[in-house]
Amino acid sequence: MKTVQGLALRLFRANRFIISSSIFSIALAVMLILSMILFSFNAQDSLKEELRKTYGDMDLSVGFNIDQDKEISNPLINQIINNRDVKELSKVSITHVNVDQINDPIYTVGIENDHLPKSRYHFKKSLDDHSLIMNKGLATALHVQVGDKVHLQGRSFTLVETIHDLSAAGVAPDMLIMNQRVAKSYVKENDGSNAEATYILISAKQDANLLSLSSQIKGYDKDLRIDIAEQDPTVQRNLQSLHTFVIILSLLVLIITALLIISNFELLLYKMKHQFAIMRSLGATTKQTRKVVFIQSTIINGLGVCLGFSLTFLSQTFIYRWMEKLFHFSSSSMYFNPTIAIIVSICSFIIIQLFLLIPAYRSTKILPLKTMEENEKLEFGHKKGRVVLFKLLIGISAFLIIASQVLPTRGQYGPGLLLGAAISILLSFFLILSVWLPRWLTWLLPYGQKIVGQEYYVAIKNLIPQVRKNSLIISTISALMIIAVFGSSLLKSVEANEQTYLKNEFLTPIVVDTRLNGNTKLDSQELMEAAEKLPSVQHASSISTLGIVEIPIKDGWASFDYALVDFKRLHDQKLMPHVKGTDLDTTIVISKDFAKKNHLKVGQTIQLGLYSNEKQEVEPKGMYKVGAISDYMLETADVYFDSSNKDFTDVQFYRLFVSANQVDHAVKELEGLKNQFPELKISSYDQSVKELSEMIYQRYGIFIAVIAILVLSTMIGVFNSLANNIYSKRKEYAILRTMGVKPKGIRKIVLTQVTTYMIIGLCMGIIMGITLTYILALVDLKGVTAIDYDVILSIIGIMLLFSTLLFSYIGNKMASKSISLEIMNDNK
Repeated sequence: MKTVQGLALRLFRANRFIISSSIFSIALAVMLILSMILFSFNAQDSLKEELRKTYGDMDLSVGFNIDQDKEISNPLINQIINNRDVKELSKVSITHVNVDQINDPIYTVGIENDHLPKSRYHFKKSLDDHSLIMNKGLATALHVQVGDKVHLQGRSFTLVETIHDLSAAGVAPDMLIMNQRVAKSYVKENDGSNAEATYILISAKQDANLLSLSSQIKGYDKDLRIDIAEQDPTVQRNLQSLHTFVIILSLLVLIITALLIISNFELLLYKMKHQFAIMRSLGATTKQTRKVVFIQSTIINGLGVCLGFSLTFLSQTFIYRWMEKLFHFSSSSMYFNPTIAIIVSICSFIIIQLFLLIPAYRSTKILPLKTMEENEKLEFGHKKGRVVLFKLLIGISAFLIIASQVLPTRGQYGPGLLLGAAISILLSFFLILSVWLPRWLTWLLPYGQKIVGQEYYVAIKNLIPQVRKNSLIISTISALMIIAVFGSSLLKSVEANEQTYLKNEFLTPIVVDTRLNGNTKLDSQELMEAAEKLPSVQHASSISTLGIVEIPIKDGWASFDYALVDFKRLHDQKLMPHVKGTDLDTTIVISKDFAKKNHLKVGQTIQLGLYSNEKQEVEPKGMYKVGAISDYMLETADVYFDSSNKDFTDVQFYRLFVSANQVDHAVKELEGLKNQFPELKISSYDQSVKELSEMIYQRYGIFIAVIAILVLSTMIGVFNSLANNIYSKRKEYAILRTMGVKPKGIRKIVLTQVTTYMIIGLCMGIIMGITLTYILALVDLKGVTAIDYDVILSIIGIMLLFSTLLFSYIGNKMASKSISLEIMNDNK
């Protein structure tokens, strides 16, 4: 027994590089699997945490729509609170209260002092009848700080807290928060309503079914509007994206893990089979060789799994915490679950142990010569079967893609069909690679020889017969790039879609609004001229609130929306087409839809009118000429009048559009205009994008962290596999040296082989990653699909740089070793 154990350990000492490399590959494989499984658990918790940040601790909100003319009463509240599934509720009253300082009504929320509204509206202080909370932007505009007095409709309140503006969503709205009792009195005073609340926040008991609870509450009054927080469309889309992301990522991780283990264990299994064949030839029994196999595989596997477990724990504990500080996201949901980690580690140990034992045990049953023959096999079998299966999978994926777009049930089953198509495409690629690879290498051979030299020919010629090893390494590199492309593009697409919304809000780099809304007395012309005098401002144009213009039709008049703008200034900012004609006060710009409905073309005239409240009829205002037809109209207006028009003036200033080269300087200069126009509210696209990026990093921090860990781990695994591959060819390089190839040539051959692996793997990974991204993007045709080329180029640069540095060193080291010793190697 001791002799067999000693032999197993002596064989370890004789193959230190192979053993350490195998242990490291197991550690990486276990780390990848653990990271993926822990992520799938943590990601669900992360979305729940994001939901809680948005909606707070509430599960349901219950109320009536404004147009229903119904109110929440005490009997209804009592019915809800007595429901056995309701844990607690909180009343909320909504109204608009006039701020005396600016004489303008502001959106006001009345709340009770409990955790439901505090978590929903993100404030901490409790409010009495004389305290108040407002957003920071409004506090700045009113020149008040915490502790100052604010007067609302004749009453005095103390500002006790300010909350953040939601500028990441565009132009930030103003809001006041006060005690619900006080808000109720304002509701009665302003609206004449005796409602107990506008709506109710409800927290359900832990085991309650929210759909069942909402159905029960609906039974109290069929007209109630009930919103379930977790049924929010955005949350549902995020959940769908999460499930797709986890499935695709899990598949890729499994493929990478299998490839890493196979490519790295090939050298180990070769050595084991080789030594068993020699032991059998020397008279060792099957039982003895099996003991050696078991001892060696258990030690390698055990050390690898323990190291992988430790690396996962360190990455979850320290790297995630570092990334939390870097990207400012919460890692509270990214915890290391030791129970799950131990179970997965044990399962991984068993699977890898079987993976090592089965081929090794099989080798102990057959003759030594047969073992040697099988050990030298260089190619995969079943080429024809692979081609047939490839065509079948491509056909299936094409059918699934078409079905996802044309079937009547595409809304329900489309995502699942596209997911199936994506998986089929991935599997087909990994199946066919070993068939196509020799053809690609053969095609590259003459071109590379002309460009690089004779060493390239030798390097590639040696690669072509070794399809099995080469395919595994290239597949691993490709899978790494697929994860990087797919993961980064998913996040880039989210950011691009959010930025598209912001671009619709910010047609110019800076937008200036009024806090007084419809009560403003701002003179648009005066404000534009004041803005254009500022050094950093290039152009400024304004648009008014919408008014109603009447168009004659067969049965009378039809109403459309109009706005006052400055034709020249708006055209200078490229926000509308050039207007033909000089009489701007009798010229209009119309939308395409308006032109189509009224059969109008540029140059034609149309009679317009205004409704007179005094006469209770439409008064014609004369004939107006169509100066231009615009593809896009601001604020959904149908008709623009120039600001020189004197008839259509029953509107107020709405928004100022400011163009500037140095946006930061222009914003500061515009802030100075608040001395002249205190009601101004200034927002910039750059600031909103910055806050949006921070919000995305916070929301998707866990995805970024996991992708980074997976990519880094796979990258290390790839270099480990490449090192094993090059190490296994020492005898080949020694033979080349005997034929006159110099050390510089050996280094060139090594780098050529490694670079070829890299370039083919990276290119195929990028193509497959982009294909996968666009297939899954068909779920939402309206969304923007963006590829993060910065991440792709960064990974390509890192891979090529590190491979060049690492394998230049390895090539030099191999070229400096004794030829007589190297040539005695068994080529593994």
